[in-house]
Amino acid sequence: MRPKVRTAAWLAAAVFATGVAARAAAASAEPSTPDLPGVDTSELAPAQLAMFRKIAAEEFCYCGCPHTLEGCLREHKACRHAPRMAQLIVRLAAHSASADDIHKVLRSYYAGFERGKRARLDVKDFGPPLGDAHAPVSIVEFSDFTCPFCQRVKPEIDAYVHDNPQRVRLYYKPFPIASHPHAMEAAIAAEWARDQGLFWKMYDQLFGHPHNLAEGDLVGYAAAIGGDPDDLRKALETGRNQARITASQAEGRAAPMTGTPTLYLNGHKLELPYGHDLRDVLDFAVEDEEEWAKHGGWERD
Repeated sequence: MRPKVRTAAWLAAAVFATGVAARAAAASAEPSTPDLPGVDTSELAPAQLAMFRKIAAEEFCYCGCPHTLEGCLREHKACRHAPRMAQLIVRLAAHSASADDIHKVLRSYYAGFERGKRARLDVKDFGPPLGDAHAPVSIVEFSDFTCPFCQRVKPEIDAYVHDNPQRVRLYYKPFPIASHPHAMEAAIAAEWARDQGLFWKMYDQLFGHPHNLAEGDLVGYAAAIGGDPDDLRKALETGRNQARITASQAEGRAAPMTGTPTLYLNGHKLELPYGHDLRDVLDFAVEDEEEWAKHGGWERD
């Protein structure tokens, strides 16, 4: 059953323009510039390439220089931000976004870096993180063990954190969906394991057995990871830590999140559209966050 909140929020489906009119408009646009240095546009069809060139001539680079993106790429070659911004536009164009939607996504994405736009998320009761606790980029994931979209992205997120432990630290915050059978019980089991210092082992067990989350299954997982199964049984019977879980849900709604899973990088909601590789999108967004965290804004070349 589909949850009341939409799933996979950062897919940002609105940017995928599939209408004939949007495609026709892009096809009729004339290329305004030759290919720009440092930008791989090989995945773009001719109409998409024309649209990319037009947008690059209209949007200003967010590095703070007085140039359009095209001008920054040509004249401000020391800028390390412009090529990343250009590749974001390429990714959007390759997924058939219209020019208007690309402009909107760019403005929304870059505006989200400002301090007042970031969600304030409390992770003090949701540690320890996966990865280095002192890594500069904190990834907070609101998720539900019973959500198929959460199950799909789990290995990609885990692999990214595993490969970049000095860059990112992952915190899991529960958002069990009421209409999903055993979602709350799984969340209680995870928070029980957190209190025992066994959270990430239980996290793997729960995501590894999404269709076996009845009480007997959960108690078995507790034993498998070296916990006290009888104590977990008592936690399930009494609803132990349910207040912590509902507080996490309330924080997620206020952030706001629009579905599970939702990721926040240093409080910046990740809702970039992407193809099939979440790790590629994470690497793009983390690099932006690293620059912002290091310099207190975009690096001025």
